[in-house]
Amino acid sequence: LALHKQFASLEHGIVPVTSDCQYLFPAKVVSRLVKWVTVAHEDYMELHFTKDIVDAGLAGDTNLYYMALVERGTAKLQAAVVLNPGYSSIPPIFQLCLNWKGEKTNSNDDNIRAMESEVNVCYKELCGPWPSHQLLTNQLQRLCVLLDVYLETESHDDSVEGPKEFPQEKMCLRLFRGPSRMKPFKYNHPQGFFSHR
Repeated sequence: LALHKQFASLEHGIVPVTSDCQYLFPAKVVSRLVKWVTVAHEDYMELHFTKDIVDAGLAGDTNLYYMALVERGTAKLQAAVVLNPGYSSIPPIFQLCLNWKGEKTNSNDDNIRAMESEVNVCYKELCGPWPSHQLLTNQLQRLCVLLDVYLETESHDDSVEGPKEFPQEKMCLRLFRGPSRMKPFKYNHPQGFFSHR
């Protein structure tokens, strides 16, 4: 029942965050969920950016499949979501595809892989109070935050005149780390800054 209520909100582009989970996210989140729709199993299997999940045998026909679309300005982030019947003891799995200055997935962008890890691997931080009914919506809200960080930490192309499309509003200890220029996706409460894991 809790899940059905969440789906109703998501279909209207609202990610419900309960008061006991507010601390997991910064006060200002600019990226927005604009679409949440059911996807047929066959269609999920054919998406070019879900191959990892399909190859790992995690896309069985008893699961439910959804597509979320998160947007900010000209950037569009698609998230293909696998929801196991054992939710919430079995967490949903997200695969991402960002359309902004070309198409970015975990196969050509290390930071997209890191964003997937933030929602898929670090999900325990997002469970909220037992029985963790908020996990899915918290994962989606984290996705909105991650897209903000991804876009705000992109270096500005000096050959392009005018203001930056995504001015940096998030407080980050360091914008990049290492040769692959990893972004600081970990949110630190209550200080309110982002750092690397």
